[in-house]
Amino acid sequence: MTNSNRRDGVRFEKELCELLSGFGFWAHDLAQNSQGQPFDVIAARNGCTYPIDCKVCSKNIFKTERVEENQYLAMRLWEQTGNGSGWFALKLNDGSVYMISLAGMETQMFTKTVISEREIRSLGVPLAEWVARC
Repeated sequence: MTNSNRRDGVRFEKELCELLSGFGFWAHDLAQNSQGQPFDVIAARNGCTYPIDCKVCSKNIFKTERVEENQYLAMRLWEQTGNGSGWFALKLNDGSVYMISLAGMETQMFTKTVISEREIRSLGVPLAEWVARC
């Protein structure tokens, strides 16, 4: 990952935490460390906690190979231990953010290498709508 991509990703993680806090969530950005972490943000509200991995889609596409094995396995274990679904927050060039559940991402990961902007918008839930459901 280039420094520019990493910088954009770190900026988006902080931005998402601020947005979620504004919606009444407790949101924490898990800082990058040498061992890595399985997701970028932990958000909680109304007794539910959500692990979220943030991805900036600089070309308005998402390459499914960007879901790292440790992210996938951690989110699967999160669900298997009764903690609800993991989520991917995909940010498009226009600034819109779409939330895709782990189950939705799994379907894509095992059938295609790239998710188009149209597919992101149809498969994902706009952030404000996702917040309203939480």
